[in-house]
Amino acid sequence: MAKGIEKILYKKESIDLKEFILLDSKKQSEKIESTLKEIYEDTLVVSKKHVEKVLNICFDARDNEIFLPYNLKVSKNGSKLIFDFVEKNNKGLFLVFIFTMLFAGIAATYSGIHYLNSLKLNIDLDGDGVADINIDLDGDGMCDINCDENDDKLPDKNIDYKGNRKPIFNVVREDGTITNKTNQDINGDGVCDVNCITGTDGYPNLNIDYNGDGKVDLDIDTNGDKIKDINLDTNGDGVCDINCDDNDDGKCDRNCINITISDNGNGGSSSSGDGGLDFSTASLIIIFASENTINAENIFPDDQTNQGVNTKIPDLVFTVENTTDEIIYYDMKWLVKENTFETDNFWYKVTSDNNGYLQDWTTTPKKDILIKSKVAVAAKTKQTYK
Repeated sequence: MAKGIEKILYKKESIDLKEFILLDSKKQSEKIESTLKEIYEDTLVVSKKHVEKVLNICFDARDNEIFLPYNLKVSKNGSKLIFDFVEKNNKGLFLVFIFTMLFAGIAATYSGIHYLNSLKLNIDLDGDGVADINIDLDGDGMCDINCDENDDKLPDKNIDYKGNRKPIFNVVREDGTITNKTNQDINGDGVCDVNCITGTDGYPNLNIDYNGDGKVDLDIDTNGDKIKDINLDTNGDGVCDINCDDNDDGKCDRNCINITISDNGNGGSSSSGDGGLDFSTASLIIIFASENTINAENIFPDDQTNQGVNTKIPDLVFTVENTTDEIIYYDMKWLVKENTFETDNFWYKVTSDNNGYLQDWTTTPKKDILIKSKVAVAAKTKQTYK
């Protein structure tokens, strides 16, 4: 027997599955890992494989128990996940076998029905080893999350949000009524306003009402182009990460992103707002730290001494961040919406750090021009411009 194993053989732990399923995937893994470390103490190094085996039993109705090293039995009992050391033996096996045979006829019918039902649970559609639809969280043989009602492999009831394993959309109440429905047309114009499904996977991804109060909270499309502009949630925790509108005026107040380029080597792509791109995996991210539009009226040259005139224009500050392990090159262009200056007295200057582009004072262009091509930003580096 391994050193120290005697002192842990009588240890027993449990996890409340109802509380466990409300955690995000990272915290679920951490919960399992901490529980196993508590049980094993210093007798076993808990590995990722051990954690994954326990996670699998949590979300697979076909498995009700597994065994880990030193005969640690992990089993589902109602809404509890039980960790208990047991002794494996065959005593009474023959007696149990005879007893089971007496009721084989009755059990065969029940087991057949139960087996057929279980085949429809915890279905992995994309082959990544994680259940996508008809998820049975507590092992009672009934769907809890992403329930497919018509066998089209799309979720219909108790739909979760970005894989958070919580019923957020089309939630079934105890009386059978549905709340926080998908594809809500509030104003009757035939266009979705709340919890809109724009893709083909059956999950809402635009104008999200996260708490079911009838008000859109996340991934909001402000101009009807079916692209999220405000309150982008990139990690599925229900909290805004990018282009956050803190005062509900429809404008970004915090973590404002104007442009992102996600393709290195094939020319890239750019767009206003988030362009439907995944910022969590973008190769090159451009963030405007100050307002991304500068308005200045009735300005005068900097050497103007008259009191009461405007001689200052706010600085435009933004960062360029390379999130990859390779050098990325980008172009800098000046795009002119309108310039009505009749002289060349309106100048600009560009400063930067980490080997970004530098430009001394020069006349502001009156038409679109390429300022600099193939500016390099090193791997895992952020350049700040002003």
